[in-house]
Amino acid sequence: MPERRTPERLTVDLAGLREVRADLRHDTEAGLRPGLTAAQYRLGWGARFCLALQSAEGLAARASVNDVLVQHRRNSEYQLRIAEGLVLALERIVENYADADSRAAARISEVETELNRAITQLEKAAMAEKYPPTPPRGMLP
Repeated sequence: MPERRTPERLTVDLAGLREVRADLRHDTEAGLRPGLTAAQYRLGWGARFCLALQSAEGLAARASVNDVLVQHRRNSEYQLRIAEGLVLALERIVENYADADSRAAARISEVETELNRAITQLEKAAMAEKYPPTPPRGMLP
C-alpha cells in the first residue's frame, strides 16, 4: 500500500510580511524611483563625448555607450515595475491572510457559542433526568 502524504502545516508571519512590504515600499519610493528619475535626467542626453571629433572609433564608442544607457534605463524601469508589483502582491497576501484570520476567528466564535448552547441544553437535560420534577403535594388534580 502506498504511503500517504500528510499535508504540511504552513505558518505565515504576518508581522514579518508587513515589515518586508514596508521596507520594500520605502526602498522603492525613497531610493529606486528617485534614483531612476535622477539618472534619466542626468543621462537623458546620452553619451556626450566625440561630438566634435568625427572618427569611426569615437562614433562607435559613443553609439555603444548610448546603447548601454538605453538598456540601463529599460532595466531600471523594469526593476521599478517589479518592485511595485512585489509591494502590491505583498499587500494582497497580508490582506488575504488577515481576512482569513478574521473569518476563522469569527467561525471559531460561532462554533464556541454553538457548543456552549449545546452544553447548556445537555446540562439542563441531565439535571431534569437526575432530579425529575416532583408533583405538587396536597393538591388534587
